Amino acid sequence: MISPASDRREGEERGTQFILALGSNLGDRRVHLVRGLEFLARHLTIEAMSKVVNSPAWGPVHSQPDFLNLVLRGSTDRDALGLLGVAQEAEAAARRVRVVRQGPRTLDVDLIFFGTLRIQSERLRLPHPHWAERPFVCRLIPEVAGDMVDPDSGCSLRKLSWDDPLPGGMRVVAPLSALTGVGGSIR
Repeated sequence: MISPASDRREGEERGTQFILALGSNLGDRRVHLVRGLEFLARHLTIEAMSKVVNSPAWGPVHSQPDFLNLVLRGSTDRDALGLLGVAQEAEAAARRVRVVRQGPRTLDVDLIFFGTLRIQSERLRLPHPHWAERPFVCRLIPEVAGDMVDPDSGCSLRKLSWDDPLPGGMRVVAPLSALTGVGGSIR
């Protein structure tokens, strides 16, 4: 069951909002996504989750299986590096092995936005430097964005729009709960 890490009351301070992108293209992709979400929900407050899409691999390694992808918005009292650590722990729990950069993986969890923070360090770059190049991220962010903005442009992420509904090779799959039998609430 996927549920928020805490039961904050309406109007209570909720920490910094963030957007994560999740993907899996090895093994049972649905199971890896669900387990990744369950891991994240134990450590963070998940407020909104997009639909799940099947999409071709993005990046230089093209001969690999399609991904199941989703994005989520949440909040945390951790700092950005602390959130990155939780994301990497979720990947490790899925036994992700980093052999080839942008190669096939059981679970990939990318930190896309952390409030309006901008960071350019060796360990972390925010906003994620390739978010706007990834079709699934661009198409799914408006579903979960709430009142978040792109810190570089100041534009509302909810108002991102595209001419075509989904780019070539991408298709919506059944909701994750329908695919896996996992239920629960996301605030």
